[in-house]
Amino acid sequence: MKKVYSPQLSLLTNEKLYSVGKLGKPHSLKGYQYINIEHFFREFNLNGTIFYINDQEFKVQDFKKHLKNRNLVKFHSFDSIESIVNLRDQIVKVSSDTFNIFINKDNLPWPGFFIEQKLHDKGFKLLNYEILDDIYFCEIEGIDDMKIPYNSNFFKYVDENLVLLDSELTI
Repeated sequence: MKKVYSPQLSLLTNEKLYSVGKLGKPHSLKGYQYINIEHFFREFNLNGTIFYINDQEFKVQDFKKHLKNRNLVKFHSFDSIESIVNLRDQIVKVSSDTFNIFINKDNLPWPGFFIEQKLHDKGFKLLNYEILDDIYFCEIEGIDDMKIPYNSNFFKYVDENLVLLDSELTI
């Protein structure tokens, strides 16, 4: 499954916004609704996170797993089906100021932040990524016929830059 995330500049701030999910139908009378969120973000406690929907800020009051591979979200001040029904099918975004908040166990941020960006000091560009069996693989401009696993063996994150550690990859 290929993902393509192109950032947009927020109209309210000068931050870039990145699409990370889509809201689904309401789940309960208390303001919860389904959210199909990017796999990377599912491992974090998203309570208190600011999401952007149609360039408006929404603060997560509660985020939880629901059944297999499904998640629920509840936003502050949204306590009924009526309050969230119009949010259904809306795209959920995070701001570029969350680079340093969402860091995985390999000390790497979400790869979507770096799509179409040059990788620090190597001249390579991260074109895309895909997820297979919970493993991220990155497509890098200039490295053909091979997707590179997104982990600390191949990448590191330094001073808000993603660095490809070894471009001389062999199969």
